[in-house]
Amino acid sequence: MRSGCRHGIAHTWHKNGVLASEEPYQNGLPHGVCRRWDEAGRLLGKYRMVHGTGVQRIWHDNGQLQVEVSMVRGQFCGGSRVWLRDGNLISERIYLFGRIVTAKEYRAAAAENPELPRLRGRRGMPLANGRSTQKHIHRVFVAGLLKKRHCCEAQEWLHRAAKHAPAHSLGRFKRQADAAKFVQRLYRAGAVQVIVPDIYRSKAGEEFADGLLVRLPKDQGARKSIRVVCARFRTRRLGAVEPDQDIGESNLYLSMA
Repeated sequence: MRSGCRHGIAHTWHKNGVLASEEPYQNGLPHGVCRRWDEAGRLLGKYRMVHGTGVQRIWHDNGQLQVEVSMVRGQFCGGSRVWLRDGNLISERIYLFGRIVTAKEYRAAAAENPELPRLRGRRGMPLANGRSTQKHIHRVFVAGLLKKRHCCEAQEWLHRAAKHAPAHSLGRFKRQADAAKFVQRLYRAGAVQVIVPDIYRSKAGEEFADGLLVRLPKDQGARKSIRVVCARFRTRRLGAVEPDQDIGESNLYLSMA
């Protein structure tokens, strides 16, 4: 920091300790080559910023571009796009110094201000809003979690920890026994399977997870019973449930980060 502003190189790390991003700053603005890596240390991509001006990017762990946003002196200016990991465009907006505008309004401003970047490429067609799109977005999200290298059935994972050190820690549960009881309640309510996705380890060998995937049955009564269990989970402030309402999803995601 310098005078309350970022100045130097900012790093972030994945939960497994691998470097996730490297972003150089100068007097509070991104300046230099920014890089991002996946959890295995593979370079996903890089981009260059000049005193806060350029196109910032974020990638999904499969290499698919996730976010692309144009900046001028640290403010959103130009096109901004967001994609799912399957390549589907879900959002496209145009900003003029942080304000959302139409393409016509932006081009008129750009004709008078040479500092503004041109709109890049042809405008896409984001997925239409609606239940089917919500379901698709959630399905792609779940598929991405299941492709993580370290996943395990929840009872098996917690039972293995009870028999052998080192310990396993699930989200905000204070004890492994409490986590195990919660998983049992999900199964008794009718869950087809409860999976611990994206398990990560400390250097001492301890294992951690920040979420659960609950595979749902088709029976509506059982689905409601599972959501009752999850409602208590939220009431105890142990985490969030996605999606928050039934949209015909095949899996519930319980986030405990």
